[in-house]
Amino acid sequence: MRHFIILSLMLSLSQSLAFAETLTLAAGAGYKRPVTEIIRAYESSGGAKIDQIYGNMGQVTMQAKGSGTVAFVVGEENFLKSSGLPFVSFQSLGEGILVIAFGKGVKLGGQEDLLTSNVTKIALPDERRAIYGKAAKEFLRKTGLMDKLEKKLLVVATVPQVSAYLISGEVEAGFINLTDAVYIKDRIGGYLTPEKTMYSPIRIVLGVLKGYEDKADTKKFVDFVNTNPGVKAIIEKAGM
Repeated sequence: MRHFIILSLMLSLSQSLAFAETLTLAAGAGYKRPVTEIIRAYESSGGAKIDQIYGNMGQVTMQAKGSGTVAFVVGEENFLKSSGLPFVSFQSLGEGILVIAFGKGVKLGGQEDLLTSNVTKIALPDERRAIYGKAAKEFLRKTGLMDKLEKKLLVVATVPQVSAYLISGEVEAGFINLTDAVYIKDRIGGYLTPEKTMYSPIRIVLGVLKGYEDKADTKKFVDFVNTNPGVKAIIEKAGM
């Protein structure tokens, strides 16, 4: 009888823990601000708590593969599809837009101004870890600027690192996404928006990983992202 009671308590505890399981969302660091706002709005509306992980996309996918506890990943669709992660669905969030940002005291009238002596360092994210690094390299190659600017380029891990360097004045210019540029616009000199034909389309999505698709809280969050007008406002404000 005693063993039966202990077993019953263990099963009850296990079921309670499973029921109380907190979902985790992992995202590229360049989307931390809007994703955090969306999750905050969801939780404020009565949705269950969602834990958050941010980093470069290499870190994000490794975390998702290694932990087995990540339910959602926000990132570029083609990158996620080729990551080896078992996604069951993707929900479109918006379009990623590459910009050339410049620091305070710097003025760029066009992309050719990157060639001037006033610009000595240009930061960009690592193309192996961040989609905007890849887009920046595509832009530089297609415009013929790569060879001319190669000695000025400073490769860092993430979009927010580029933004931090711009804000601190460690670089005069940098390639980031419009989302980050919108949030730091008062702390930098400004930004240029290159032609979208100069780099591959960047489709930002919310991916749901296998094993989580049937959970009630997963469905509730995806439905919130799909239908809540506040989410659309957050995405538009973030330049997506």
